[in-house]
Amino acid sequence: MGTHLTATASIAALIVSLSLSVPAAAQTTIFNTKDFHQDRALWTDPAYYRNNTVAQLRGMALDIVPYENTGQVGAARLYGSEGTGRAGALDLASPYPFKTATEHYQAWLKEANGGTKHTKTSIPDWSGRWVPRGGGFGGGPDPASDVARMLTPQYQEYFVQDMKAATEGRTWAPNAFCLPNGFFPTLAADEFIVTPNQVWTLAAGNGWNSTRWIYTDGSGHTPEDLQFPKWAGESIGFWNGDTLIVHTNQIKGWKGGLVEYTDDLETVERYRRVGDRIEAEITLYDPEVFVRPVYAKLNFERDRKTGPENRPLYSTCSDTNGPSPKIFMDEKGLLNEHIPGDAGFNWSEADSRPWGTWLTESDRRYKAYLDAGGKPPGR
Repeated sequence: MGTHLTATASIAALIVSLSLSVPAAAQTTIFNTKDFHQDRALWTDPAYYRNNTVAQLRGMALDIVPYENTGQVGAARLYGSEGTGRAGALDLASPYPFKTATEHYQAWLKEANGGTKHTKTSIPDWSGRWVPRGGGFGGGPDPASDVARMLTPQYQEYFVQDMKAATEGRTWAPNAFCLPNGFFPTLAADEFIVTPNQVWTLAAGNGWNSTRWIYTDGSGHTPEDLQFPKWAGESIGFWNGDTLIVHTNQIKGWKGGLVEYTDDLETVERYRRVGDRIEAEITLYDPEVFVRPVYAKLNFERDRKTGPENRPLYSTCSDTNGPSPKIFMDEKGLLNEHIPGDAGFNWSEADSRPWGTWLTESDRRYKAYLDAGGKPPGR
């Protein structure tokens, strides 16, 4: 009896040992899968991404060991390398009980007794240049699986497709096509212009600029029958003492944030200056995309060292990418434009998800390349 139990225990221990020593190559991951569509059961498992964060997966596009600590090179990683993601390190779920952005905003407005009516002398001073210090839109230190858990099934699929393509250097960015960046880059404010009835935020990047208008005069949103989706949405707000609360709706669905978003995205933001920092947060409501509202921190530090030579510039996509390929001079010497169906021109203005179209075609071409004997990154 005792001998039988000992033998059974030894066999069990051997099985466990063997299961723990299965080579990484034998485990299906985003790096070795034959078809990520078939891996749905693994999309919320950190091991599927080899514990990489979203930023680490994107950094594999260069497939190099970083030789400096800043910029794209500083974020670069070798394809398929093990990540440092910590499950649950950043809680992406909203801590608030609200089901909609309107409910959220109205609750805070009621709490503020209708809001503080500031004057030119009492309005908080947010002057100066500010440096955005990131947020949780990409999942921060969490593995990519934590982001996937926050998404509905259809948007999980979009997310995994995007991540897989990014690790292989197949990235789609609106600026590369001289398209608008959408809502989320507007949150990276460099300057805040604060008045009693309105707040403006200004942001600038490589090839783009943005301005947000936040109306704090109590006028509310545009009447519903006149509303339509806008790249930066429409923002209203109120002050609760020295804290600014903002509600944004009518946001045009696009790519950004955790993955992409629909025309139904609405947000509630809160900003407060604390010394040389502006501490902020945002809650995202988009029930078609998220299984529950998503929460992230927004932080800004005052830049006291920026010299005149580093002031923001007005910049356009065409400064670096040149004029749109849609526009050309025809055989008559007249300015003309390509339309969908023209040889070599595959852009359709009616396509609401151009990145999805691009990624699906990229998947097809990349598979054909591999089937023809091409080598994936890292091999």
